[in-house]
Amino acid sequence: MKHLTKYLLVALILLLTVCCASAEVELHTVFQYMPVIQNVAGTDRVIIESKKDNSRGLYTTDGTVVIPSEHKIIDSLGNGFFAVYDDKEAVDGRALWTTDGRMIGKAEYGAFKVFSQNWVAAFVINPTPVADSEKDVKIGSGTYQYERIDLFYVTEEAKESIEPVASLDRNAYADAAIHGEYIAVTDREKAISVYDSSFQPVAVELAAANKPLYKVDKYQVISLLDNSILGDGYTEVAEVNLGDRMLIKATRVALTGTKLACLMAQDGTVVLPADYVVVEVTDHYAVVADQNENQGLYSLDEMRMIVPCAYTAIVSSKTDLDKYVHNGYVCVEKEGKLGFYDAVNDVESFAPKYSKHAVTNIGCCLVFANMEGDLTIVSGDGEINTVEADEILATRGNGYFLEAKKDASFGLVDWHGNIIIPIDHYKDIIVTDDTQAIIRTSTGLQLDTVSR
Repeated sequence: MKHLTKYLLVALILLLTVCCASAEVELHTVFQYMPVIQNVAGTDRVIIESKKDNSRGLYTTDGTVVIPSEHKIIDSLGNGFFAVYDDKEAVDGRALWTTDGRMIGKAEYGAFKVFSQNWVAAFVINPTPVADSEKDVKIGSGTYQYERIDLFYVTEEAKESIEPVASLDRNAYADAAIHGEYIAVTDREKAISVYDSSFQPVAVELAAANKPLYKVDKYQVISLLDNSILGDGYTEVAEVNLGDRMLIKATRVALTGTKLACLMAQDGTVVLPADYVVVEVTDHYAVVADQNENQGLYSLDEMRMIVPCAYTAIVSSKTDLDKYVHNGYVCVEKEGKLGFYDAVNDVESFAPKYSKHAVTNIGCCLVFANMEGDLTIVSGDGEINTVEADEILATRGNGYFLEAKKDASFGLVDWHGNIIIPIDHYKDIIVTDDTQAIIRTSTGLQLDTVSR
């Protein structure tokens, strides 16, 4: 009884240490002692392997089941699609699922090609192997040809069984390119046909499947779909296919010779006026530059500048759900030095000060070793704090939580250096891309949600 009381007391102390390490943060265990808990990059999902039969399922980071644990393998295909199956060598048996838990078609496919959040091709494979020179696809160690190609146009509104909008034989499909809600299919004779989202033919002739459905004639942007005029005063036109939409990029030449670009919707609605050079376009943002080559960040969703054109570069991240805005802050570079811009309050929160070669940017934080041998964390709001650790490891998420390492042990601190999990874990701690949960090792893997 004395030993039991001692162990209970130790457990209580550890629990209080974790939960009270920061007054703002609490950890809640969702799964424990699991063989595999795998963060899915670019999503707020995790893949979890069952300890009963080693099957895998897809879950939200708060533990809600999305795809039941019924199969051995789940692969992320991007743009919100997953392939679910049991055997990597099998030419069939793969099912297509969406990130919100809808199964697309039947579990009969051998391969998929995802074009966007709407368009996806699913391939039924002829099981007879072919020579490498004749292959359409390689599955496992074998090479095969397509037998049938199912094309799906998936929308959020379709909640019931989702059937293909078209089923093509191999001769009718060699490749395809999307144009927003339209798709251009190239057959084996290299003929190109354009279809709408219901796979009804559209009377458009393209020299190549990936050529735009728009042209510039006498400085006017004209849609090849209906010959409507979408804009005036431009010299070039191109399409920008994003995950959730397509934008038309129309370019004009300023008196200085600089090419300024307008981004518009398919109906001609201007999303970004032709006042800037477009450096990069992502799902939600455009990095733009003025005629002095100073860069800023434009929100395509809000249709406004959220970082002014005052910087050498806008720094991106591949570990967060948001590529540019992390916990409300954007990392900016000016003349080789890094700082932060508060995109919520529209103010420079930390002027670029530290050389980009001397610091590590992790989302809304900059990290560097100080003269005392500890680590300094500069957070997006301008606070500067010290952590007694050897290293801050580049983790997933927006930088609000950071993995600290001291000697051979790991822990978790927040963006202000507060200890969230003591630096006494013997294995890595992984922050999920949505910064809402952590994955750590106890006996097996454990998923904890984070509330703050």
